[in-house]
Amino acid sequence: MKGKNYKKLACCAAMLLLVFAGRAFAYDFSAEFVEKDGAEIQKGKIYISGEMSRYEVDGSEAIQVTRADKKVMWIVFPKHRVYVEEAFAGPVSIGSGTAALPKNTGDLSREDLGFEEVDSYRLRKYLVTVKYNKGETQDKYYEWRRSDFPVPVKTANLSGTVSYEYKKIKMGPQNPSFFVEPKSYKKVTAEELEKLEAQWSAKKKK
Repeated sequence: MKGKNYKKLACCAAMLLLVFAGRAFAYDFSAEFVEKDGAEIQKGKIYISGEMSRYEVDGSEAIQVTRADKKVMWIVFPKHRVYVEEAFAGPVSIGSGTAALPKNTGDLSREDLGFEEVDSYRLRKYLVTVKYNKGETQDKYYEWRRSDFPVPVKTANLSGTVSYEYKKIKMGPQNPSFFVEPKSYKKVTAEELEKLEAQWSAKKKK
């Protein structure tokens, strides 16, 4: 993952921390997302269907398509009609923009803080505490949930400087074409992509 756009999308994927391990994701939905990290704000769209996901970041030329059912991930560049394929070992991961939590999260507890309105919805707010390393250390963050949606609508660290939020959520079947391999495009390696992105960047400067 060496190209600029490739790195940008890979970084976004690394922030998607809520993992549906050991089973297919039972919900289909699409949504807009807003990811905040200090002064940096990133927006885009996400589409989920079973074990398939599609992730589009505003301002990026790349689209990430993850197929957990096929154990593969594609980074697609529609403008240039090329894509990179990588192995994908985990299940579909979606939505939490808080700082990276340890893989072994240990004990997790939620304190109910009542209701709060987020994106025109009345959501239940929780203070989440995750203890790990046998309770030696812990992380705390907030999450906002609604009863008909399987993951937090919003997640934020205690100071509110880092957050991840879904907006305009639409439940229901997604277009199957969003999750297929773009076989009409040229498949390239990550190393080849790095050279191509250098060429694309040089053309923009002319």
